[in-house]
Amino acid sequence: MSIENLRGAVIYASGMEEKTISRQFAPNEKGTLLEYVLDSVWTVTDDLNVVFKEEPDLSVIEAISPFGARVFNVPKGGSQVSGILSAFKSSNAEHCILVTERVPLLKPNVALALFEAARGFDLAIPKWKNGNLEPLLAVYRAKALLRLSSSQKMLLDMDVNSAMSSLSNQLFGVRYVSIENELAELDPELDSFLKVNDEESLSAARSKASVRSSKLKKAD
Repeated sequence: MSIENLRGAVIYASGMEEKTISRQFAPNEKGTLLEYVLDSVWTVTDDLNVVFKEEPDLSVIEAISPFGARVFNVPKGGSQVSGILSAFKSSNAEHCILVTERVPLLKPNVALALFEAARGFDLAIPKWKNGNLEPLLAVYRAKALLRLSSSQKMLLDMDVNSAMSSLSNQLFGVRYVSIENELAELDPELDSFLKVNDEESLSAARSKASVRSSKLKKAD
């Protein structure tokens, strides 16, 4: 398969990767947020890369080893953005979806839609009706991103969201994908954009995952 047809994923494990919710097909078992996201993207990508903000426990590495993902660790005191860019550089794919473990309910069809939207563009990024963008759930053309970032040394001092927002605003060929008008057709409840940032949002994700598991169990 040519590089033009390869799809990659860069998952940034930002610190909540060990939090757990019910497994989709086995509600009595637990899966980490990171495993959930990997489950979502591995079905639509050919190349997986996980960047850890902090040194992961061996149990985390063992849990994700079946996915065959490359693992990158941000050096202590090092730039988190540089770790992400290293993963893009190592990927064999022309386009990669960048996502964090904080969106465990990301649907594969939403990820696939972003890849399709990115064809011929440097970036396909979800856009809310109010104009807000989702740079940490977007598909980037690796070469374009790396070329732009090479001249942006100030990125090393930024947090990941600010750095990727800055880069996404400077990329030339951008396809804005309407969340409400396009992606909602694939994910009516917009679960793909439920972010787990605290215990309250984690509880909401667990509740939704439990309901989803129950529906699948009844369907069987």
